[in-house]
Amino acid sequence: MSKSYLELCKKRDVISLVKPLMQQAGYKLRDADGKIYAETHLAWDTPWHHVYHAGNLDCHIWHKITFDFVFKAAKVQLAPMHCHNCYKVVCRPPTLKSLFALLDLQKRMGRPSKCGIEIRDTVFGLYGGYFYNWGLEAGLECYEAVRAEVDKDPELGKDVPVILKRACTEFELLCGPSDKWEITDKQVELESLIHNTFVRDIKHRTQPDHAIASVHRKWIEWAYQNGDATYLEYTNGQPLYPPVVTYHHLIKKKKTAQKAKK
Repeated sequence: MSKSYLELCKKRDVISLVKPLMQQAGYKLRDADGKIYAETHLAWDTPWHHVYHAGNLDCHIWHKITFDFVFKAAKVQLAPMHCHNCYKVVCRPPTLKSLFALLDLQKRMGRPSKCGIEIRDTVFGLYGGYFYNWGLEAGLECYEAVRAEVDKDPELGKDVPVILKRACTEFELLCGPSDKWEITDKQVELESLIHNTFVRDIKHRTQPDHAIASVHRKWIEWAYQNGDATYLEYTNGQPLYPPVVTYHHLIKKKKTAQKAKK
């Protein structure tokens, strides 16, 4: 039995899958060709200092649109196809001071990377640094290089965890272990629809100094909120807020007075 016209419409209807983007995120149908697009811009409310961009990665389309919207609307639990080939070396510095050391290391190494504070509930650790690679072999080579640099850095060292993982953590949480991922016909159909419908002008601009200052300010405030005393190295030793008045020392004073009366 051939598919009905309604079924054919549903198969081609990407707009219903991404309606929130059309309503709230500024996506529009372009006059020239009917493609879905939005003017690109630098993220301003971000915990990340983007050191060097990976030019072949379009995380916005693959993660924010494909995974977060289209797959959710289509009720499928899959990791986007392109992301199967993304391998990240992840470093977990334990303090704000070591995070800034990792930032310097990423600048020296010159590889596609970012670092910042981990505000996601699903990540164990306060800070993270990521090095992006296309393919497992590139990931393995990068891991060895990063591990060696971290080991010899005086502010990092061999106790700082470094791992090699595949794609985004959110994918594994929903789709299962990354070594078990498969690409389905339904996935190919959906991602082809997105590829043929969405257009983006990716410029990978460098974050301006004022945006970096905003990110680093977040880092320092985050360290304070989470009991990381190394934040004091970035405030000239001054606490962000004055300490509260305390009274527990009066217990000792009271006991001393009571003993004197006896």
